[in-house]
Amino acid sequence: MGDILAALKAGLVVGASGAAATAVAAAVGLTSGTAIAPVGVVLCFLTMLTHYWKTQHARIAAEELDLIRRRFGALEQQIAEAQGLVQLGSLRLPYPLAFGGDYALTADAAAVLARQVALCRPNVVVELGSGVSTVLVGKLLQDQGHGRVYSLDHDSAWAEETRKQVRAAGLQDQAEVLDAPLSRQEVDGQQFLWYEIPAKVNELAQIDLLIVDGPPQAIDPDGLPRYPALPKLLPQLSADATIFIDDAKRPGEREMVRRWVERFPGWKTTLLQTGPGTCLLYRNPSTGGQDRKM
Repeated sequence: MGDILAALKAGLVVGASGAAATAVAAAVGLTSGTAIAPVGVVLCFLTMLTHYWKTQHARIAAEELDLIRRRFGALEQQIAEAQGLVQLGSLRLPYPLAFGGDYALTADAAAVLARQVALCRPNVVVELGSGVSTVLVGKLLQDQGHGRVYSLDHDSAWAEETRKQVRAAGLQDQAEVLDAPLSRQEVDGQQFLWYEIPAKVNELAQIDLLIVDGPPQAIDPDGLPRYPALPKLLPQLSADATIFIDDAKRPGEREMVRRWVERFPGWKTTLLQTGPGTCLLYRNPSTGGQDRKM
């Protein structure tokens, strides 16, 4: 379609140039083909130069505008990260945590998670995908004096790295990282690569906070690899349970949440504008079934 439009534009330019050449030649009394030709060539050349200049100028302007937008986006994210770190400053973490990066929880999303733990005061937290969030939640549970987080990870090497962080922070009584390899499972009539839930988690009577930050999107780039979380763990979620979803701005997570709310209408959503997007799901009839944006 683009090639056709380009050809039409070129045809219009050439036609306009020819008409202009004929008009100019006629105005000065040149009517023969030999006399008109030089005038036409000059006008066509000038038209080509003008068109080229406009095209190049438009391209440069578009590139500069895109660069400005990306720089403002990066600045906005840096400000959000700084705000998150300030909010987390009162937690007295044992050492600086590596918030942000390709996979880690960003500081602004971490601040939302910290606030949610403080509000809910959960006894049992299940986390899908371990990392700095495991240490953060473990520290929060230690400060509140009760609770334990069970973090599932399909990557055994990364799970061991998280265990080292947990031990370094002295949080062994509050946080446990469990190996949970991925296997093909059927959920709601579809096939997914999802966690093999360890027996220790299967035996939990109630889960008060579910953190959905895995499996990674890379295992199914065009699919919804995190979709099974709610269907699989719903029977164990307490009456006041909250679900924390990271990366909620991504199309896959947005579609996942849409399907969840459609499939399980008792759940309501709150979308918070952190860098990667954070979505909270909870049972709260007072919202009237509508999404609330903050």
